[in-house]
Amino acid sequence: MKTFKRICIKNFKLIDDEGQKLELNRGQEYTTSKKDVDNNVTVFTNFWVSVPVKLFAGEQIFTE
Repeated sequence: MKTFKRICIKNFKLIDDEGQKLELNRGQEYTTSKKDVDNNVTVFTNFWVSVPVKLFAGEQIFTE
C-alpha cells in the first residue's frame, strides 16, 4: 500500500459513535493513504479514519 506524509494545515476533531477521538493538529505531520475519488485520505493514527485531503498541504511518498 502506498502511503504519504502530509502536514495538517487546520485543526480538526472527530469523535466516532463509540467515543474514539481523533485530533489532527495544525503543523503536525501525519501518515495518510493516497487521495480517493471523493478527495478524502485515510489518516493512520490510533484508529484509521477518512478525512478531507484539504486539511493537509503537500504530500511526500512515505512507502510504495
